[in-house]
Amino acid sequence: MPFTKLEQELRLIARERIAKRELPREAPSRIWGGYGTGKLCSLCDKAIQAHDVEYEALLIGAAVQTLRFHVACQSVWQLECAHVKQLKKYP
Repeated sequence: MPFTKLEQELRLIARERIAKRELPREAPSRIWGGYGTGKLCSLCDKAIQAHDVEYEALLIGAAVQTLRFHVACQSVWQLECAHVKQLKKYP
């Protein structure tokens, strides 16, 4: 299935942020969804409005990190994390 223009743009942003380590490349320890809280999305930097679903991802490592995403942004981030993992597995 081809990607929409928005999905293509988000994938480029995700790849760049993962490469710069602004976004982690590993799966979150926990993730849950709920109504948007108006906080900024960790991928697109736009507010997640009350009528949007907000995914909150918790990463527990050397430090605890909380990320927030729109539904599409979270999906794109997870897709790019899997892509990075595949590249490392098969150089």
